[in-house]
Amino acid sequence: MGLSAVVLARDESDRIARCLESLRWCDEIVVLVDEDSTDDTEAIARRFTSNVSRRAFTSFGEQRGFADGLAHHDWVLSIDCDEIVSERLAAEVRATIDAAQFDGYRVPHLDYMFGRWIRHGGWFPQYHTRLYRRAAARWERPVHEQLVVEGSLGTLHEPIQHFAHARVDDWVRKMARYTSAEARAHVQAGERTSVLRALFEPPGYFLYKYFIQRGFLDGVHGVVLASLLATYRSVMHWKWWDLQQSRQGPRESPDCPPRI
Repeated sequence: MGLSAVVLARDESDRIARCLESLRWCDEIVVLVDEDSTDDTEAIARRFTSNVSRRAFTSFGEQRGFADGLAHHDWVLSIDCDEIVSERLAAEVRATIDAAQFDGYRVPHLDYMFGRWIRHGGWFPQYHTRLYRRAAARWERPVHEQLVVEGSLGTLHEPIQHFAHARVDDWVRKMARYTSAEARAHVQAGERTSVLRALFEPPGYFLYKYFIQRGFLDGVHGVVLASLLATYRSVMHWKWWDLQQSRQGPRESPDCPPRI
C-alpha cells in the first residue's frame, strides 16, 4: 500500500524545502499552493515533486479535502510546511501502514516556538489525525479544520516536529488571518458572541493555560504563549462582534452626528 504526503502551502519559500526534504521517503509528494501565494513556493516545490497544483483559497477544510483528492495512493500523511517528519517518525509510519490495523492514526505534535521546545501549557502532546486511509476520511470545519475518519483510530508515538513561530511577529501575522476566518465562520453559522464574553473569556483562558495546564513550567515562554493565546481569543471575539453589528443593518454615518 502506497503513501502520499500531502502539503498545503502559501508564501512558504523560506521553509518548504526543509519540509519536503523530510518527506522524500514517501511514495508520492502532493503540494497544493494557494493561488494568492506570491513568492517562489511553487518553483521550490517542483524541485521535489511534479504533483504541484494551485487553487484559490476557500476554507482550510476544503483546501485539505481538495489536496487529498490529488493523491494517488491509499494512505495519506497530511503535513504543513512548518512541520518536519523525523527519520524515527518515518520508520514508525512505514511500519504502521504495513500492519494497517486501523483506518487512521493520531500523531503527537512537538512545537518549537520562540527558540524553545514547548512541553507544557497544553502544547505537548497535542494529537492530530494526520495519517489515514484516503477513502475513509473527510475534512470538516472551515477554520481549525478537523479530519473525520469513518473507522478505527490508532495512535503513533513519535511526534511531528512543528516549527510554528520563530518570532512573536510570525504569531501576530498568522493571528490576523485566523481570527478573521474564525469570526466569519461563527457568523455564517448563525452563532453569536457578546461584549461580556469578549471581555472575560480571554483572561480566563490565560489562567487556564498558564496555571491549570502548567504553562508556567516553560518559564517566560509559558507567560508569553498564554498571553498570546488570550490575545487571540480577544481579537477573534471583537471581530466576531463587529461582524454581528454589521449584519444588523447600516451604521450611523459619521457625517451625521446625533442631535444633542
